[in-house]
Amino acid sequence: MYQAYWGLSQSPFAPAATRKLVDQHPLCGEALARLDFLVEHRSRFGLLVGPAGSGKSLVLGEFARRQQSAGAAAAIVGATGLTASELLLEIATQWGCDPELSADAGTLWRLATDRLAELRLEQVAAVLALDDLDSARDDVLTLVERLLHLPDVELTVVAAARDEDVSELGKRLVDLAELRIELALWTADDTRDYLQASLAAAGRVEPAFAERAVERLFQLSGGAPRRVGQLAQLALVAGAGQSLTQIDEQTVLAVHEELSAAR
Repeated sequence: MYQAYWGLSQSPFAPAATRKLVDQHPLCGEALARLDFLVEHRSRFGLLVGPAGSGKSLVLGEFARRQQSAGAAAAIVGATGLTASELLLEIATQWGCDPELSADAGTLWRLATDRLAELRLEQVAAVLALDDLDSARDDVLTLVERLLHLPDVELTVVAAARDEDVSELGKRLVDLAELRIELALWTADDTRDYLQASLAAAGRVEPAFAERAVERLFQLSGGAPRRVGQLAQLALVAGAGQSLTQIDEQTVLAVHEELSAAR
């Protein structure tokens, strides 16, 4: 209902809408270009690091989708809570190995490495994107290191981690990174531009947020893209419920308090 109220054809801050804008943002676009560079030059390992909420998952997901569209065998897996066997199952499945769910770790390893050999012969790039690797179990980190040391394969692994927790990967794994890509939090101008572009893409011509509301939203979000989208979405819903003509500073403050209380 709020979409009709604001003259929107879609939710401007839903994941699908946000993905369309990610490579247009200078910071995200540069990160994507550097990740693509890793694959093009058959580099083995890259790190995508940044503060919580800085858009790492969004960039990593868009990178994997772009590689799939380009014909690569690209797997994207969230590492949190997975065992090494579970990670191997995800990798083998997404690389098209069709493994049995009950397969043991040794079988899954053979399937994955055999697939890498096939892809090399077919001259197809193999890509593994790992989100939240800083929260992975030790056996998963050991498995990633083992993959990185495989000879005679053309595999590019990209891992996302919070910059404050990148040491959790261990020195040996960090030292293997051939490229470290930093994602910074947004500035006030970045936040304003994102709001305008997202609303325009969804069909809103007139500004939906008052200038003071934008300033407050930036302040409360800390420039974290994920938080910006959450607050903006809730503010639009609240504004429609109050029949506002523009989102004001008080509405942003109110939804921030609600969101914080829910955590």
